Amino acid sequence: MLNLSTLQTYLTQLLSPTDSIHTALLLTPEGAIVSFACSSTASDERNTTHARSKDEIWILAGLSAEVWAETRGEEGIEKGMGMAESEVGRIVVVPVDDAMEDEREPLLLLAVNGGPEADWKAMCAKAKTLGAYLAPSVNRHR
Repeated sequence: MLNLSTLQTYLTQLLSPTDSIHTALLLTPEGAIVSFACSSTASDERNTTHARSKDEIWILAGLSAEVWAETRGEEGIEKGMGMAESEVGRIVVVPVDDAMEDEREPLLLLAVNGGPEADWKAMCAKAKTLGAYLAPSVNRHR
């Protein structure tokens, strides 16, 4: 069963200062935020540290939806996920869906945001693992 406090807990578990992952979002493909978690501070491209505002979270949600729409089919570390480097850091977006063989649009996306030094492979692995875990619960609502 999906409930917001549990989703918040799962998203918080993705955050890692050692991997420079500071924000995780669960959102719709259109960019509407379902839930998010962020560490108390995040670093930007200038390596300055600051607390994340709600406006920055909304910007990240919009960017994540755009990253998904534009890059999900490109060859890279993993097909079926969106990846980009932006002014808010590195972004990895994965579908919360367990059936990517057909072309249906996922109900939800999971976005992970890290600093410029964040490891792409660690971000992808963490996002895919949580996305696969949440997929059966999400797809019951299809």
